[in-house]
Amino acid sequence: MKRFFAIALVIVTIAALLCACGNKTNGNVQTKVSGKYDDNYAGSYASSVKTDENGNKVYEFSSSQYDTYTQNHKNSLGADLQEEIAKNHEGKFGEYAYINDEKKAVIIGIHEDEYDEASAKTESAAAAEYGFKYFQNLQTPVDSIKVLYVDANDQNKIYGSFDYSVEK
Repeated sequence: MKRFFAIALVIVTIAALLCACGNKTNGNVQTKVSGKYDDNYAGSYASSVKTDENGNKVYEFSSSQYDTYTQNHKNSLGADLQEEIAKNHEGKFGEYAYINDEKKAVIIGIHEDEYDEASAKTESAAAAEYGFKYFQNLQTPVDSIKVLYVDANDQNKIYGSFDYSVEK
């Protein structure tokens, strides 16, 4: 009887070892992006790129490629946005601009004396376009985002909030 349990234990151990050492594929991630929001940034990270019958770009990634792509795309767009916003102001303006996945928002960190409602409203439309270049390129696209002007030292203090929806 002991021999039977020992053999069964060895078989289960070998089976578990073989399962653990098998081909670990992380699966593929596919995104479909409208031409309006495709900036071709994904092309250098994707395993394959196709155009579907509706003219949408279809990118396919391994999960690690997708993670790298989304992080780098988000950072690149944030840097470009910050540069564009600074061009619209004299001297140094704002501290940062970035895309926040959790809040589904573009966050622009400024100081209280820099906030002007009229210019923020105008700039927020361009900021939303940067946001949609990211959010529409995700595996599960986001159709509604916010552009938030926040205190650079305390993001809980919001000076302005603007809502945008994707144009279809």
